[in-house]
Amino acid sequence: QLAVLDEVAGPHAVRRLVTADPAAATAFFEGAVAEGQEGVVVKSLDTPYAAGRRGAGWVKVKPRHTLDLVVLAVEQGSGRRRGWLSNIWLGARDPDGGFVMLGKTFKGMTDEMLEWQTRRFRELETSDDGYVVHVRPEQVVEIAFDGLQRSTRYPGGLALRFARVLRYRDDKTADEADTIDAVRALAR
Repeated sequence: QLAVLDEVAGPHAVRRLVTADPAAATAFFEGAVAEGQEGVVVKSLDTPYAAGRRGAGWVKVKPRHTLDLVVLAVEQGSGRRRGWLSNIWLGARDPDGGFVMLGKTFKGMTDEMLEWQTRRFRELETSDDGYVVHVRPEQVVEIAFDGLQRSTRYPGGLALRFARVLRYRDDKTADEADTIDAVRALAR
């Protein structure tokens, strides 16, 4: 089948690697990303191809980017998260000493995190309109994300794609959080 695909695709054939060597797989992945690819698809050789579908044996692997951002506000939780402060508003430092919002997330949070952050953000609360609790911008959070996209919704003109919380950074102050200029540099 591969010979037929190579013949049909010609110069448009996608590079591939068959290996059990983690170092070779990592080098292949890094090369694809360096060439501007979003990532790679990893597949078991035993998994059949089904046109237009990815089975359980197919996995997308993309680089994980992280930023240390500041929590600007938190939304009241709903559903299973009712009673907790849940969705956090994320900001990067701007050159004037303020913050530029880049998005919101509640992904990656455990119940323990939700309990902790509800207590923490009540301590930092500056106002509560019944839905959004604004806080003093003091808490740094490490956020993983899959990329940046242009956005008219947020003042910085960018939004994080698939943002998720990795951990709260009590070892960093808001003055040590990432800047909007650093975020914009990632978008280039």
